[in-house]
Amino acid sequence: MGPGASRGFSMGPGGSGGVSMGPGGSPGGEGSPGGSLAVRIGEGRALRALGGWELVRALLVLRLCAHPWLVDNAETLLRGSRRVLPLPLWRGLLALSLFGQFAVGRGQRAVRGVAERLRGRGLRPMLALPLEGEGPEGEGESWFEANRGAALQCVGLAAGAGPEPAMQLKVTALLSHRLCEKLSQRLAEPGGAGLSPDKMAAVMGGQIPNFPGLSPPENRHLGGALRRLDDVIKAAVAGGVRVLVDAELSHLNPALTCVTLGLMWRHNRQGALPWVWNTYQAYLQDAEGRLRADSALCAEVGVAFGAKLVRGAYLEHERARAAAGGRQPPTWGSPELTSASFRRCLDWLLPLLPLPRSRLGVVVATHNEASVLHTARRMEELSLPRSGGPVCFAQLLGMGDHISLALGELGFQVYKSVPVGPPEVTVPYLARRAAENRGALGGARRERELLGAELRRRLRPWQ
Repeated sequence: MGPGASRGFSMGPGGSGGVSMGPGGSPGGEGSPGGSLAVRIGEGRALRALGGWELVRALLVLRLCAHPWLVDNAETLLRGSRRVLPLPLWRGLLALSLFGQFAVGRGQRAVRGVAERLRGRGLRPMLALPLEGEGPEGEGESWFEANRGAALQCVGLAAGAGPEPAMQLKVTALLSHRLCEKLSQRLAEPGGAGLSPDKMAAVMGGQIPNFPGLSPPENRHLGGALRRLDDVIKAAVAGGVRVLVDAELSHLNPALTCVTLGLMWRHNRQGALPWVWNTYQAYLQDAEGRLRADSALCAEVGVAFGAKLVRGAYLEHERARAAAGGRQPPTWGSPELTSASFRRCLDWLLPLLPLPRSRLGVVVATHNEASVLHTARRMEELSLPRSGGPVCFAQLLGMGDHISLALGELGFQVYKSVPVGPPEVTVPYLARRAAENRGALGGARRERELLGAELRRRLRPWQ
């Protein structure tokens, strides 16, 4: 698919595809099959689409993830078990638990199998590359070059997984974490120390980097990293794959956003909607301001702007880092304030979508039921289409299925984030994500209750 295409994310012909409103303003009125979206989610009705083993495994894994000690020590336990167990047994046990619940292998057959299962339930896969950081000691540039190959392979797998393909990518898989921190510090200086999205884009296009304040090795690494990222996006555009760039810790995000906007400069000029999307974390106090500034900048230079809105996954890291530096944390102080921030960001973004010549896409990535219902209500009020349009939902594979499946049943566009790779790579990544999402995993009691109720219903159908 060429650069001018708008595969999958473009507006459908004419119709709004809006949802009817039930009592109290809940989407999907009483006359809709299965009742309103709020009822479907609240009662877990959509979980009937899951197989019996899927229910049992989900209950087992989510209960394990509710234990703080297991989550905190997951990576150590996994490495230790790998040393003492034969590889086939180790992989088999993981396939029955953590890996089978949250990830998929790197082979085309495995990815297609997951994609077909999801699509049969009204959902879509969003492949995630489980790579980040500096890599093994001493590997240096070769580590990032190997990750480039893995990212290109992920593009190919996404392109072959069916229509409307999408994938996630971390900049730190291809650009040094330490250099990102330095770039963020430079961007905080007056005038951004000569760093800007258009200059990043120029280096991606072949210009030799010579940024002040960076050493010659740092400039060389930055140039190589930007060209690696550009290669991945070029391949994605050619394959019709949308790329959602992840946010990370707040002290890295200025650099990550600058790089991502540079990619937008290069690749979001053609097509109705973006190929490259940036992520905004509502639990950060500056999220709304950065979202407004970045979208305005893209509109000014004529590039499509893609925003993936999340609540945030690094809360404990952010607070610990701020405390160690004697600073106030950059996050909001309570879940309620984070929810209010999430709603403000949505309420600002969504009304822009129906405007003439709007070149904006929004991915609402959350397991928070109230935020999902709020988004669906606002989509109805604005007559935004449920599918084939500029708004979609996203949840993690193996989590929030009572939300994802309910949305899918009502025709909303829903993605499940699917980490792709062998267990040796994917499982440590999942362990780190589990530690970062400890609150969400530990607080998934409601989801476990719904899964348990569905399992009991099947075991005792006469009740």
